[in-house]
Amino acid sequence: MGRLRGLLLWLWIRLRRLPRSLRIAGAIGVPVVVGGVLYSGGQVYNYTQNDPNFCRSCHTMEKAWTRWQTSEHKEVNCHYCHEVSPIGGAELVVSYMINRPDKPGEHAYVSDEKCKKCHESGDVKWVQVLDTAGHRIHAEEQDIPCTKCHSVSLHRFTPPEKVCGVCHGEKEMKVSQMGQLHCTSCHDYLRPDGELRPEREPCLSCHAAQGRTDITWPANAPMQFKCSDCHQPHEQEKPVVDCNTCHSQVKQQGLHQKNTHSVVACQTCHRPHEWTVSKRENCTTCHGNKAKHNANVSCVNCHDFKKTA
Repeated sequence: MGRLRGLLLWLWIRLRRLPRSLRIAGAIGVPVVVGGVLYSGGQVYNYTQNDPNFCRSCHTMEKAWTRWQTSEHKEVNCHYCHEVSPIGGAELVVSYMINRPDKPGEHAYVSDEKCKKCHESGDVKWVQVLDTAGHRIHAEEQDIPCTKCHSVSLHRFTPPEKVCGVCHGEKEMKVSQMGQLHCTSCHDYLRPDGELRPEREPCLSCHAAQGRTDITWPANAPMQFKCSDCHQPHEQEKPVVDCNTCHSQVKQQGLHQKNTHSVVACQTCHRPHEWTVSKRENCTTCHGNKAKHNANVSCVNCHDFKKTA
């Protein structure tokens, strides 16, 4: 501070010795020149650090510019995500002018922190991912960078259909109709609670949207677990369920032992998703000659299927 005061004092003494006309010109001219320099410097800084057109001025960035303009981030300044210091930016300009590259090299790395500033901010303008099912597993627990899934192609932030297969190649979809769907159609990545594996409701909703009225799940159904406990679309080409995986002893119980019952598929009597045999129609489908036998009584009231032999 002492040196600065001394310099200012020296300038003041020198200016006092100048003719009055020069002092007036200096008093007006110096602030104008300084102001002009500061203004020009500010304009240059704003252009290079805040104006996306500066990025476009490099001919190798035309593709990136075009894709950015049609992306979800078109309202976000380039420098907000791609942060480069003034020195780093100057080095890029010099390198471009000297080397004249045909395509841009790697520069302006985007960190996860940049993504989190918007997508974990609570701002409803942006998709919020904090504590969502998919991001909790991949980003928080496994520490996978955002760009691994969201920056597979230039300025296309929605993960492409095949991106999951990069890590989960063994999870090929065997059911042909479901193979046309994106993985996130079943695995709700943005689900705010619960697991990434699909629950029963999304499965039923999707099948209902396809007009599948035969796939229902009564509120009183005895089995209240996930569809994936029986149906394995990544392993089965058709939704065939092996009931004996859990009910291996059933065929040794009661009337299950009779040849006419033991040789048929479980679903012949136990209608999918209802399971409990309570309607006479389940039996009279095969035993039509017994349709009028005790007409208003459920067959299982008299015929014991559960008694162990």
